Amino acid sequence: MILPLSAQAADTKPVEKAIAFQPAKVKGVWIDVRTPQEFAQSHLQNAVNIPANEITAKIKKISPDKNAPVNLYCRSGRRAEIVLETLKKEGYTNVTNHGGYEDLLKKGLN
Repeated sequence: MILPLSAQAADTKPVEKAIAFQPAKVKGVWIDVRTPQEFAQSHLQNAVNIPANEITAKIKKISPDKNAPVNLYCRSGRRAEIVLETLKKEGYTNVTNHGGYEDLLKKGLN
């Protein structure tokens, strides 16, 4: 379900303001690598926003275990692919690029 931002409490943290969905069958952390502005418009439930250009500095706080599943998405899948390659270079072994946010919605993952 997608709710307008106005339906959410103004004082919640970005992770708590998730308005769309969390694919239940996929384990691990979901990272939206879009800009904070894109993330604020809509995102997967329980996803965390780490813009692509900040991934190296912030990933260890979100996923300290380099073998744990990390699920990435962005607008089209391009930034997520760049981040996937960056995380592989950092030693992460279980990273998946799920493509674009709109594509995930079209697949009915809500």
